[in-house]
Amino acid sequence: MVALNALRASNARLRDLPSGLVALFVGATSGIGESTLKEFCRHANRPRVYFVGRSQDAADRILSHLKTIQPDAEAKFIQKDLSLLKNVDEVCEEIKSKETKLNLLFMTPGTMSLKGRDETTEGLDKKLVTNYYARVRFTQSLLPLLQAASPQLSRVVSVLAPGRESAIHLSDLDLKHHFTLSNAANHAVTMTDFAFEELANQNPTISFVHAYPGFVRTGYAKETGFAVRIATQAVYLLLTPFVIGIGESGERHLFVATSAAYPAQSGNEGGVSLEDGKAMKGSNGESGSGAYLIGSDCEFKANEKVLKELREEGAAGKIWEHTLMMFASVRK
Repeated sequence: MVALNALRASNARLRDLPSGLVALFVGATSGIGESTLKEFCRHANRPRVYFVGRSQDAADRILSHLKTIQPDAEAKFIQKDLSLLKNVDEVCEEIKSKETKLNLLFMTPGTMSLKGRDETTEGLDKKLVTNYYARVRFTQSLLPLLQAASPQLSRVVSVLAPGRESAIHLSDLDLKHHFTLSNAANHAVTMTDFAFEELANQNPTISFVHAYPGFVRTGYAKETGFAVRIATQAVYLLLTPFVIGIGESGERHLFVATSAAYPAQSGNEGGVSLEDGKAMKGSNGESGSGAYLIGSDCEFKANEKVLKELREEGAAGKIWEHTLMMFASVRK
């Protein structure tokens, strides 16, 4: 486990990196995204940040707070519903029209719903879109800006649930025929692992991190019905010793987003230098592989048995081919 004092020291050294780091936070009007955005602005030197979400009221509150913690930060809110990939494309085009580089893409969008399959007008389930397809679409579309940031910090972070990989329906990856809430969660998690490995292999100067936040009190259940909110509060009460505060979660995710412990495959560290110089174990088992599965302790976390079995079934190629096929169908 990376000790809290060690990661705080690393975060404080973020100010030593060149000024003007550019970051995009997707789904950052509450919870982990908001907390990490604030920590990034607190420690970076004259950063330019964009954050995307649904609530203008929440964004106004955040923009006001950012001025108090980092007057030199430039921050802009982009209001979008990210359950549609065409909206993702619009955000990416706006960023590309204004920036020549992107140092950090940090993604936490989601939808708290107990509905069954809920298809958008693009034919994809909303939960799968916000947890997987939209995140990979952001990443793929913004690769030129991320590549341009190297050899400085150039990183993609998707906060979901590594360690919870499971067997998936390789012949029905978008779950047209096998949809359950559990399957939707399992597919998003497991497909992220393999998509990030593929992206790291194709883009060796960028590092990719799939991060598990642990049990964090985020207020996320506010979007659900009364019964679910009460149940969530009961769970918080029972698990109080294991709950991570939202402030600490932001600090931990800033470390994951900026530390050189998670270098690109090329060996380019880019981020805040390490005192021990040790790169983290990658998703394929190799140190410094460029794709990382990281737990709430900022260390490696994965169901390696399941991943090994899926590799033997050719899951990596099937998942990437499926993802590109879904993107192509939406463009039509």
